[in-house]
Amino acid sequence: MYLKYIILILLLGSGCQSSSECHNQPSASNSSQNTQVSPYSKAYTECITSSPPNGCIEAELKIQDQKLNLAYQALKQRIQPQRISQLKAMQRAWIIYRDKKCNFYNYPQSGSGGVTDSLQCLLDETIARTKELEALY
Repeated sequence: MYLKYIILILLLGSGCQSSSECHNQPSASNSSQNTQVSPYSKAYTECITSSPPNGCIEAELKIQDQKLNLAYQALKQRIQPQRISQLKAMQRAWIIYRDKKCNFYNYPQSGSGGVTDSLQCLLDETIARTKELEALY
């Protein structure tokens, strides 16, 4: 049930963002060129290694939601006024998609693991959406 989070902890602790990155660690000579910034806050990284995951995920979700809102507002300021309604509709559609996708993970028979999976989905989707909106401006 928590295997996914143990793997996440191990990846975060090693600085890897995915298992493929862990196998391709840069050498000391070029490590400064290939450093990637974690999408998670430092507080989340510390919390998830020492606390039950749900509280950590919920706290990080608040931080990432603020980043998403900033990215949305920045994009809204940069596009033509006649496209704002299109942006709003796109964002509403994404929220519906995200919620349906992440609610799927919260299968009642999976107990607290389903809640954790659902929260992690919300967090990951929020981070991905923020990056997507930032790439548009």
